[in-house]
Amino acid sequence: MCCLVTGCGSGGGSKSTTSTNGSAAKPKTTSPVTLPGASPPILRIDTPASGTSPGYVFLAEKGKASDPSGVVIADNAGRIVWYHQVPSGLEATDFRTQSLNGKPVLTWWQGAVSKSGIGQGEDEIYDARYHELRTVKAAHGLQADLHEFQLTPRGTAFITAYKTEPADLRSVGGPKDGWVWDSIVQEVDPMTGKLLFEWHSVGHVPFSDSLEANQKPAKTASKKVPLDYFHVNSVSDGPGGTILVSARNTSAIYLLARDGHIIWRLGGKRSQFGPPAAVKFFYQHNARWHPNGTLSLFDNGGIPRAEPHSRPLVLKVDQKTKHVSILKTFPTKIASPYEGDTELLPDGGAFVGWGGVPKLTEFTAAGKVRFQMTLPYGDTYRGYRLQWTGDPGGAPAVALKDGKVYASWNGKTGIARWQVLDGSKRIASAAWGGLETAIPLKGTPKQVTVRALDAAGKTLGKATASS
Repeated sequence: MCCLVTGCGSGGGSKSTTSTNGSAAKPKTTSPVTLPGASPPILRIDTPASGTSPGYVFLAEKGKASDPSGVVIADNAGRIVWYHQVPSGLEATDFRTQSLNGKPVLTWWQGAVSKSGIGQGEDEIYDARYHELRTVKAAHGLQADLHEFQLTPRGTAFITAYKTEPADLRSVGGPKDGWVWDSIVQEVDPMTGKLLFEWHSVGHVPFSDSLEANQKPAKTASKKVPLDYFHVNSVSDGPGGTILVSARNTSAIYLLARDGHIIWRLGGKRSQFGPPAAVKFFYQHNARWHPNGTLSLFDNGGIPRAEPHSRPLVLKVDQKTKHVSILKTFPTKIASPYEGDTELLPDGGAFVGWGGVPKLTEFTAAGKVRFQMTLPYGDTYRGYRLQWTGDPGGAPAVALKDGKVYASWNGKTGIARWQVLDGSKRIASAAWGGLETAIPLKGTPKQVTVRALDAAGKTLGKATASS
């Protein structure tokens, strides 16, 4: 089952493409009348929501060429609650709500992404009124990478960065005067930029651990195209003050001590855990440690394709015996080439972003699909199901045009209906339809007042529009 959602009742124009045979393709974005310059994506619902976990869907629509990139909060019908488009030429990733010093905030990365999947940009923190609190940059003059911006309970932030370094690559089939990407983990104070911790893959992880050792990327590594032997893609708190790091190109997860040494390796060529079948994952993303001693991750399986399908995976890890068991997988026939995440939900289900495949799926604890959404283009690095209350303040944006009233209040949660008045007379109303709602009118009033109402009929705000 599938339906296209532009925001039921939304009257903004749609931007479409043309297929190779000359016929018009399905529109990918809309052009809201009340939000000039914005081109929010049209989200498709493949599996309608049934018994989903509470909260909204959070995603960052990555753009390509003429397709814009932006961050999106949407409901289960694919209707957009908040949309923020990043500057042209930049992309956004890893959009979600986190907690900073006990308060909910919105966070994401934005910048430019190279063909090798490495980002150069900065991390954003916005408050519940959608005002920028802080732009967080990497220390030592580096550019923040797209792969991680994880706030901690301590009020700090883990970020990733990359730097090229000269290296003797003869041990992995490469040149003596070769070059590598050094994957860098930093923990910073997001409010001051102070560097609190830094770790480099070079010097801690040998080049021979890479799955690209003795392969073409190693053999042809140069300053122009360095060997990306490690490719850090997630960082978070581990148990007991440690740091958990995932590396795509070693297919391994590392537990780091605060002095920088590796406590253990899980997966990859030199895994310290067994049995082998339980630690057989490839090119994984989004490793997260949980208080009950479990570890969740997104097992991509390729590229190159090492497994037939990608797996949202939950492992039970016994650090003393170095034994791992598979607690749960969520069955799928999707093969994601890169990116992705597995968010564990309170009821035992999971919300999965498929990375290189532009889909978001929610599973029950038993592994049944209870929601699935498809993006119109690009992909989303990660996707989340999260609760959020936002209030941009001010008043709704309204317009009176061609016999319709257009109403929006970007980011305002809790709107149930729009009501239109001509003087004191109610002349029209419509259910909230997403980012922008189009309300047909009878007659041609010269001026109307539009009210935003909550589910109890309380007025949340109002604005006036004239023809």
